[in-house]
Amino acid sequence: MKSALSLIAWFIWVLLAGSDYCQIHWETALILFAAWVLVPEGLALLKIEPSLSYFATVLFLSVSYRLEQPYGAWMAAPYVLFALWLTIREAARLLEIAVIRLTDVVRVAALAYWATGALFALFSLAGWQTLGFDPAIVALTAAHFHVAGFVLTSVVYCMSVAVPGTYTGILGWTSIAGMPAVATGIVLTHFGYPSVFEEVSALFFVVFAVSIVVWHVVRARDRRFPRASRRLWLAGAVCLLAGITLACLYALRFQVLIEWINISNMKIWHGTLNTLGFAWLTLLGWRLNTH
Repeated sequence: MKSALSLIAWFIWVLLAGSDYCQIHWETALILFAAWVLVPEGLALLKIEPSLSYFATVLFLSVSYRLEQPYGAWMAAPYVLFALWLTIREAARLLEIAVIRLTDVVRVAALAYWATGALFALFSLAGWQTLGFDPAIVALTAAHFHVAGFVLTSVVYCMSVAVPGTYTGILGWTSIAGMPAVATGIVLTHFGYPSVFEEVSALFFVVFAVSIVVWHVVRARDRRFPRASRRLWLAGAVCLLAGITLACLYALRFQVLIEWINISNMKIWHGTLNTLGFAWLTLLGWRLNTH
């Protein structure tokens, strides 16, 4: 019921925003889809049931995108503070555990990525060009940390709990290192260092994402999991594979020039495939697996 209401709330925001706004600022719609739909699903899988106070912060965040700077940033502050508080609380609880497992660290890493995405949403709303990046890049960073960070790491957590072993263990460590590596590569390129750092880190993340695709495709015939979950995972894997292909082409833009591969098209096609395709379908599949 909560999932349906969250989806309806997002649709209402999109309708009120209008087609012109969404076409230009589609990354905003993706951030809000993550906040309304993906984060609650992910939190539940991380054994943190989202409260009404959380949805109140998302409502403020939604309103913030329709206000002028800097008022929007103030409205987004509760969402950021909630994400930071939850991350710090769960990280502090690691100190109470006698033996910290990799899954415990991955769980906190997922929350940390969410908090980072929330912070970048705040920076975008405040008009802060973090490290001199274009405002659109700041907003897209917020979207990436919500999806490629929080959702992907939450999925790896679920995989590691369901089928522990070497394969999921490697993916666990990679989920912790992946986003920081890509972010470092992008920053280095931005400051004039050779683009090879960004290309290598991006391709490293592509291999990581492909490994997640392979795991879910292999599980498509595993009857230990519900049929509905397996079908959703397969559909999500197809979407992620398509999104990965676009990301790979974008990472190689310095070597292979394809005019269509630009920020405007990437945020619509790559962003939608990853957010409304892979992230939503895969999280739904894991939620069905827990019932």
